[in-house]
This record gives sequence, C-alpha cells and structure tokens, in this order.
Amino acid sequence: MEKHDFRELFDRALASHQVFVFFCNCEIRYSGRAEAYLPRGDRLIIIKEDQSLLVHQPVNGNPVNYLKPGAELRLEAEDGLVLRARSGKDFLDVRLFRVYDAMAGKLEDGQKQVLQGNERDMSDMIKDNPELISPDFIPLSREEHTKFGFIDVFGHDGAGNLVVVECKRYTASLACVTQLRRYVEKIEELKGVRGVKGVMASPAISANALAMLEQWGFRHVAVQPPKRLERHNKGQSGLQGFF
Repeated sequence: MEKHDFRELFDRALASHQVFVFFCNCEIRYSGRAEAYLPRGDRLIIIKEDQSLLVHQPVNGNPVNYLKPGAELRLEAEDGLVLRARSGKDFLDVRLFRVYDAMAGKLEDGQKQVLQGNERDMSDMIKDNPELISPDFIPLSREEHTKFGFIDVFGHDGAGNLVVVECKRYTASLACVTQLRRYVEKIEELKGVRGVKGVMASPAISANALAMLEQWGFRHVAVQPPKRLERHNKGQSGLQGFF
C-alpha cells in the first residue's frame, strides 16, 4: 500500500472516529511503566474509535502492545512512516517499513455482553430449586446484606436452623470457606442465635478447603452453575455419532 494512501486513510479514520485496522511490517519501541523493544516483524494493528490502540502478533489472543482509550496518535514522515502514540505516561513508537493493507469503518454496537453461569445465576437456581441444597431447605432471601458483603442464599432447614449458602462457580478454596465462616458468624450476631449452618455450593472444592469446612461444622454441596447459553452440550451426540 502506498504511503500517501495509507496516511490519507489514517487521517480520515481518526477524524471520523472510525475503527482503523491495518496489516504491516514494523518495529516497536515502548516507554512507560517499563522499556520494551519489539524487533521488525509482521503485525496487525487496531485503532478503535475511542483511540485505544492494540498491536497483535500472528499468534496468541492478547495484544503484545496496548494503549488505553484517548491515546494521542499521529503519523510522522521519518525515514518512512512512524506512528507515534501516547497515553498518559505511556509512549509507543511504531516504525512502519511496509503496510500490506488497511481498512476503516464505523461500527455500531451499544450492547452489553450477557454473562451466564455466575454466582448470581447459581443463587437464583438454588432459590428456585432448594432441593439442590437439601430436601428440607427453605430459602428465605437472596443476597442478604451483611457488613462483609451479600449472602448468596439465606434460609432455614426443616428443624428451623438458619442456613447460609455461599455460591462459587469454580472450585472453592480456603478463602471461600473463610468467607462463608464470616457470613455465618455475622448472621449469628445479627439474629442473636447460635448454630447457624453453613453450606458451600460449588462444582468442586479443594482438599484443604474441604477439611477446613468440615472442621467448622459446615458442608459442601456439588452444584454446577447454570449454563443456558452453553453452545456445547456434552449430553448431545458428536459428529462422530452420525458416521
């Protein structure tokens, strides 16, 4: 791609707050929280409409260089072209040896990603299906507020004992058990009762966390977070089943 054409497209994209994407052969120098030099190679560079800048190599998902939104960007003719970018105290100089291709466009997207399978979804599922905790569990509320945070599910069992359920969508650790204990102790203080039961609801729990849980008289219940948006259902036949 000719330098003149690239500069014209670059200037127009920035002026119009468009997303600007180009493939190039370049070397990069970074100065800021550290000093870094990336020797000459082929890269994909993305400048978004908020003027954040990302530099990608041909492999891996994370950018090798990144500047936050609001970066100051300019092209300078200096032994070819140099893209100079600055965001606060971070500086990025991209020396362009060759631009293979470039494109710019206005993208329309005001949506927010919907995350499924988090702790809130787990607590909703348990409140609607209390038998996941025990046959006699009766949920009273979700996200009960305490000084230490919000209890995921609060209720009582058939014998009238108060029950605190802490949900984790991943393998529960020692820190998770400690958190559950703080909630139990706070409920005992607030309600003026003893013997509040604690339940850790998670897909799995580490061995040392389970030992601590049982030492404090709590128990673990294996609960998988709901995955309503999951594309792959392991219960379905794979392609091999059709051959």
